Amino acid sequence: MRSFPSHDRKPVAAPRPHPHFNDKGTLDWHTRWEAALAQAKAEKKLVFVEFGREACGQCRALVQGVIPHAEIAPLLQQHFVSVAADCDDAEEQVEILAGHLEDAYMLPFVLFADADGKFLTGMSGAVNPLAFKRTLESLLKK
Repeated sequence: MRSFPSHDRKPVAAPRPHPHFNDKGTLDWHTRWEAALAQAKAEKKLVFVEFGREACGQCRALVQGVIPHAEIAPLLQQHFVSVAADCDDAEEQVEILAGHLEDAYMLPFVLFADADGKFLTGMSGAVNPLAFKRTLESLLKK
């Protein structure tokens, strides 16, 4: 069996964890908007923002239950750069995106933007896995 020199293997960086909840290592989470946007531009991806707080049960359900789902995780991993934005320490750009949600009354705010930071769509409150998957698929068709 051939032994490969170490220079033949690219190191795989561990994903940055979500700052509040365990998504089972599903996504590589940014906590700063500009860094996420730069990566999205470089990789020609869309941006997914989970805008919530640590004390939010629906935020926990999204990150720990919906995102790792077998039909959702691959879509997010392949086509989106992820941002965990804390509403108690929000960046202005994320607040502006959240302002586009009509009738947003409950966390988490789930926001989608293009690589230029333009709001595409979003939702607020409890996230249904099927509706979330449909939203991802519709964004990828555009």
